[in-house]
Amino acid sequence: MKAKPDIDPFKLKKDPSAFIEGATAEIADRTKKNKRSISTPRVQKVFRLPIDLTHALKRESTERSVQTGARVTETELVEQALRAFFKG
Repeated sequence: MKAKPDIDPFKLKKDPSAFIEGATAEIADRTKKNKRSISTPRVQKVFRLPIDLTHALKRESTERSVQTGARVTETELVEQALRAFFKG
C-alpha cells in the first residue's frame, strides 16, 4: 500500500489575513498621497517630441525619483513645466 504524499511544503508559512489587512492600510496611504490627481479630471493628449527632449524628460524623472525616494512620473514633470509656463 502506498503512503500518503507529504503536503507540508505546500502549507502557508505566513498568515494571509495579515497580508490583507496590511494591503488595505497601504492602499489608504497611497490614496492620501494621490488625492489631487484623483479629484482633478484628466484628458489624454498625444504629442510627438524630439528624441533629445524625451531622453531628458526620462532622465530627469529617474533622477528625481532616486533623490526623493518616491516615484516622480514624466507626466508630473510635464504638468509642472506647463503650469509654470502658463503662469508666467
